Amino acid sequence: MTVQSKGGRVYQVESGSLAEYLGIVPGDHIVSINGQVLRDEIDYRFYSAGEYITLDVGKQDGTRQRFEIEKEPDDLMGISFVNPVFDSIKTCRNNCCFCFISQLPRGMRGPLYVRDDDYRLSFLFGNFISLTNLSEDDWERIEQQRLSPLRISLHTSDPCLRAQVMGNPDAANAMDYLRKFKQMGISAHIQNVLMRGVNDGDKLVATLANLEDLGDTILSVGVVPAVYTKYRKASPFPVGDPDWARETLDIIEDYAARVYKQRGIHWVYGADEFYLVSGKPFPDYEYYDDFPQFENGIGIVADFREALKAAWARLAEEGHNQTQTGSCCASRGASVTGPGRGKILAVTGYMAYPEIAGAVETLGLQNRISVVKVRNNFFGDTVTCAGLLTGGDILPAIMKLKQAGEAYESVLIPSYSVFEGRFLDDMAVSGLSEATGVPVRVVAPSPTSLLDAALGPQGG
Repeated sequence: MTVQSKGGRVYQVESGSLAEYLGIVPGDHIVSINGQVLRDEIDYRFYSAGEYITLDVGKQDGTRQRFEIEKEPDDLMGISFVNPVFDSIKTCRNNCCFCFISQLPRGMRGPLYVRDDDYRLSFLFGNFISLTNLSEDDWERIEQQRLSPLRISLHTSDPCLRAQVMGNPDAANAMDYLRKFKQMGISAHIQNVLMRGVNDGDKLVATLANLEDLGDTILSVGVVPAVYTKYRKASPFPVGDPDWARETLDIIEDYAARVYKQRGIHWVYGADEFYLVSGKPFPDYEYYDDFPQFENGIGIVADFREALKAAWARLAEEGHNQTQTGSCCASRGASVTGPGRGKILAVTGYMAYPEIAGAVETLGLQNRISVVKVRNNFFGDTVTCAGLLTGGDILPAIMKLKQAGEAYESVLIPSYSVFEGRFLDDMAVSGLSEATGVPVRVVAPSPTSLLDAALGPQGG
């Protein structure tokens, strides 16, 4: 049987699933469903959502198989794919003055330089898109398959200003496109990358007002500061300072308070970095509602502090020597050490260091865990988040401590810093372990991970 395309290559088949029963194995290609050649995982989900389907499969030996299937409408047959996009990723056509990818040095892994701007990845994984590369077919598909919500990088509702900062005349149409989404019933989460003296202050207020006018179409707005690395020779605008961060948060929080009275949600949220730079107190956990901008770096500290309360409660329940003072949790010499137990080194960046070190102290883990803040020499001092730490910066920080006589049974690396076992500079986690002579563990940056490391089997 002849087919038009290879479709999606199967990565894994769940044990006991319909796909396993049909004899589908990793390496096969799911080519079409009901005669529709699949372009991506969205097509697979959309066309397989029926009780009766015809499935065409390309086998690894070059043969083709067709199955007539009766199943539950929502059963996806237990297949995962090597790549969620079966054709080619839609890439960015803009030239944003704040683009982080354009500030990467040469010699890094190839995928890091791919400037994806694909609405399908926005729907599947929450990637932010610019709306400047959508074809008529894309618009029709978004409406037909109800690809909602999407995540949009807006930055400003001013058409001329948006075209200017994004380096693309087509960027001026964003608000028209958002109004079109409203007519189609497609909702969106918005990201505004804020640049001092460019789209901040009154311009930010105007952008929020224009977005609010779109009603329930706009589910949330996240405001984050632009980040620059040392590889940009000159910043196109002044770098933010504590006063600017406070002024920005005043705008955001005032607007959020007003919207909350109408919608019951705060709707617009400032990046954690604004609070850390300004010194302004973080909002409570409840302020972030359902954390709609968490993957955008908004609400991480509040979530961490909430998790710290749970970790402290766990210690108390397990009978460790904890003392609660006042309304907050605190510890006084928690008994988590024992014969033969060494120290663990927790690695983090300058921005998160106060929270991580504070959690270790609160949980009484000072005798088990040391925290080191690593300077980002690879990207420059302006980059302080743990997620952009490289193996090349972490390695000398560990070796410096070892040379000073410190010994560690293991090193904890935040999972944000690692993708598929490698740091951004392509150093493997295993390579870091070999170079330092210390076992390296990649863990979620949470109080639970600290506690598990200190109390768990690997901790002693």
